[in-house]
Amino acid sequence: MWMAILGVFVALVVYLLARAGRFFWIRARKRKQNAVAFAIPGPNGIDEGRFVRLGGVEQWIQIRGEDRANPVVLVLHGGPATSYMGLIPIFKPWEKHFTVVAWDRRGVGRTFGRNGPRGCGEMTLERIAADAAELAGFLSQHLQKRKIILLGHSMGSIIGITAAARYPEAFHAYVGTEQIIDMPANEALSYRIILEKVRAQGDTKRVKALERIGPPPYARPRDWGTKQFAAEAADPAYGRISKQMHEMERYSPNLTLRDNINLIRGALFCITKLYDQWHAFEASRFGRRYQTPIFIIEGATDVMTPPELARTWIDSIEAPGKAMVEVPNASHLVMATAAEAYLAELVNRVRPLAVDAAA
Repeated sequence: MWMAILGVFVALVVYLLARAGRFFWIRARKRKQNAVAFAIPGPNGIDEGRFVRLGGVEQWIQIRGEDRANPVVLVLHGGPATSYMGLIPIFKPWEKHFTVVAWDRRGVGRTFGRNGPRGCGEMTLERIAADAAELAGFLSQHLQKRKIILLGHSMGSIIGITAAARYPEAFHAYVGTEQIIDMPANEALSYRIILEKVRAQGDTKRVKALERIGPPPYARPRDWGTKQFAAEAADPAYGRISKQMHEMERYSPNLTLRDNINLIRGALFCITKLYDQWHAFEASRFGRRYQTPIFIIEGATDVMTPPELARTWIDSIEAPGKAMVEVPNASHLVMATAAEAYLAELVNRVRPLAVDAAA
């Protein structure tokens, strides 16, 4: 009997080792292929990764672009801690028109791996927005630009609009994508839309899960996570892109296995430190007057950050320039679910502000 059990155990170990070996072989091959595919062409390009000290904390940035003369756009990731270092396929088309900077903010990804939970310093939205302004200053000097473009995506839009309000002198323009204006109102509206959609789909499992947690606010992050994951079923286009992003990270030439582990560790850390802050966020705290141009680009069918709130908000503010763009038939992660239309808006509406300022 014991020999039979031992035989089954050995067979299981051999099977698992074979599966692991195949995974690492496939991963190594795809990473090598992607390194070639993602290479920056031409002598004027830039592909640089480095730590920069911001607010007393060493923080990782990645700078990529085909022409150093192009305007610089700093992309603030969503999340709460979804590093964009591994998402080069999404941003590579941008690199013809912009120098694209991705940033692992304090508590995120490689920055978290470098500093650990005790070395990330002050974890507040205001401090992270101040880091963004410091980074803008570094990039302006390092890349020889007068100012940069700031782009905040989803949760990153909270940091972005805060930085645009507090430090307008650092930016040619601010672009909010899936802009969060009033988080409590956003979550209440999002919950209703997601519940309606999964009911219409006949997805009884998710309907029961959403009814169990009820409408927000949620004291427990896991309940909020239930709503967020249900969005992937409510909006299949977003769900597909979300899964593809995990694959991009898995096979990214820029991310080691340790980096992938730190993405998860950093996300858990940021949830514990920032959950209450971002769920209480309201842009009204900054008043109605902005000193930098504001552009909001949203997917018209986004179920996680429905565009209604941003549309009402941008009508109410004063800014040197402003526009609300709703991309038809586009969902959350509009920069990926409607990639060509989104990039066209950036190139046609926002890029000229930086080019004209440099002339």
